[in-house]
Amino acid sequence: MARPNLRSSSRRLILQPPRLSGLGRRLPPGPPTLPIIGGGIGLATNFLPALTSYRRRYGDVVHLPLALAEVYVYNHPEDIQSILVGEHAHLMKDELTRVLSRYVGDGLLTSEGKVWRRQRKIAAPSFQRRHIESFGEAMVHRSRQRLARIPERSKRDVHVDMMRITLEIVLDTMFGADSVRDIDIVGEIVDDMLIGFRRQYLTFRRLLPESMRARALAQLDRHVERLDVILYDLIAKGRQAKGETNLLSRLLDARDDDDQGMTDQQVRDEVATVFLAGHETTALALSYTLHLLAHHPDVASRVQEEIDRVLGTRPARVDDVPALVLTDAVLRESMRLYPPAYTVGRELLADREIGGYEVRKGCQVLTPQWVVHRDPRWYTEPDSFRPDRWLEGRAQGLHRFAYFPFGGGPRICVGNHFAMLEGVLVLATLMQTLTVRPMASAPPLQLSNAVTLRPAKGVWLEVERRR
Repeated sequence: MARPNLRSSSRRLILQPPRLSGLGRRLPPGPPTLPIIGGGIGLATNFLPALTSYRRRYGDVVHLPLALAEVYVYNHPEDIQSILVGEHAHLMKDELTRVLSRYVGDGLLTSEGKVWRRQRKIAAPSFQRRHIESFGEAMVHRSRQRLARIPERSKRDVHVDMMRITLEIVLDTMFGADSVRDIDIVGEIVDDMLIGFRRQYLTFRRLLPESMRARALAQLDRHVERLDVILYDLIAKGRQAKGETNLLSRLLDARDDDDQGMTDQQVRDEVATVFLAGHETTALALSYTLHLLAHHPDVASRVQEEIDRVLGTRPARVDDVPALVLTDAVLRESMRLYPPAYTVGRELLADREIGGYEVRKGCQVLTPQWVVHRDPRWYTEPDSFRPDRWLEGRAQGLHRFAYFPFGGGPRICVGNHFAMLEGVLVLATLMQTLTVRPMASAPPLQLSNAVTLRPAKGVWLEVERRR
């Protein structure tokens, strides 16, 4: 492998010289291409390790001509800032996210242009910090309810527990306590949709014509129909209710500049997005955090000491969060090592120069958190779990896009404040009550690049109540 050429001014890695296309266009380095599948054999077999190896072998800009798209991967924070902030007006969501809109609709995650700007203006105030903090009590209450059902000592897939806790929290804060009777059915539908989407669009099946996948795609559509029956019923009840202060009521009351509110379809799309993205990502962050704490008992003991000092035996409150500094740092470090949103994708609306290369209209652009968050240029011992790196201002000099678990720019995740508040309060509640340890017979943690970074075989731990 060529020796790294590290530009002192921009600190961009150039490990191999640019290439030329058949038309003489200057291209970034990248893996060799093969007939039909292009340069994507590594991505198809092992997505995350492949992205990491591409940065190590080719540098901060990697060119991947794939079977269905031409892809540029950008691994440097300066280029990522240019893409997500500076070039925002010349980009749209990537092709895969647009496919996702078939199932979640045109919510903030998937919509574009005027639709997105209107929806953002209407919906964003409902997710502001001052509104979200009113849900802290529900977050803690639902966590404690779930804890009461966990035996004194057990071996369990904590990802299942975290999915249930965060689903109950999102249902409670979105619709009000006990408004959804069939919580298990909702959880089952959401899980089936995520698994089905991965099989059809993130595996070799994506290369097949839809006519050859008709039965599987029809099954996905049926999952959507089942979820819609529940959502539209809740929306109808929400329009009739008076004096509610949940997220649904705020969305229903919100108005645009013309004093127009959202239709039932638009509200449904936003709520479906929260179901499929909101509760899933927080559950993942908590699951991976518990996994890391189980394997680092020294850190877990420090977290419990902090919680005991701040909370004692009483339930956590929103005003405790500023004092739970190590708990917060542990959660942030977990999202650095295991970002639930592991890459951000965009598509060029016009030819643009990014990172020194001309990228043509229609090309796909990836900015992978998984790679950037583990880059030794930005983090000492990047593969190690070191929550202290987020304490006492040590991360102040970090580039804003060396750590971006919620994306960035105008399309940064609107639920980031909700997710962080929920993560800290739930984690504090769990660690106040439980001790987690590695499970000797557990399968090793295996990751699946679905819509989010999911555990392929669960997150199995030994869980015991604290004495």
